[in-house]
Amino acid sequence: MVTCGECSFPIPAEAWNREDGALCPGCRQRILAAVFPSMERSRAGAVPEQVAEATEASCFFHPQSRASVPCSHCGRFLCNLCDIELDGAHLCPSCFRAGVKKKKIESVETQRVMYDSIALAAATLPALLFWPVIFGAPAALYITIRRWRTPLSILPRTRIRFVLAAIFALAEIGAVAFVVWTIVRLPRLGVAPR
Repeated sequence: MVTCGECSFPIPAEAWNREDGALCPGCRQRILAAVFPSMERSRAGAVPEQVAEATEASCFFHPQSRASVPCSHCGRFLCNLCDIELDGAHLCPSCFRAGVKKKKIESVETQRVMYDSIALAAATLPALLFWPVIFGAPAALYITIRRWRTPLSILPRTRIRFVLAAIFALAEIGAVAFVVWTIVRLPRLGVAPR
């Protein structure tokens, strides 16, 4: 069930995935409910039915369970529990694993570049030495701004690394600007650098 974030009122299915959003029936706030299509399917992960007669087809992986579909690649019969529906095809766990491993299934994402970690490293590592900050801080700001909306990881993560990278980079740029200003200002004050 999808509920409103303000009042926890259930959001009807006709209000899901609308570009202009919808009004919550409970609190009348405008909401945007982005729901994956699999939310509407009740069959996925359903408990498999038991084989009733000896003439019925059974699952390749669970012989006691009734088969519901054949695998689109190898043809093995699958129960509801083993069926992996992907891009309109039904796959068994073995074909799915092999397709991911050989990178034949393009719609499954198994890795992602973590730009937030790169930005944080670009902001903090050069700070250990003074001169690399001149390049690292602007690079960290660029990565933070350019990749802010890029998906962070396959696992849930916050954008705190981007925020820290931007803060460190701005502080480093400010420190470099202060040092340059001080060096330029010293001869005017009559203090000669040693």
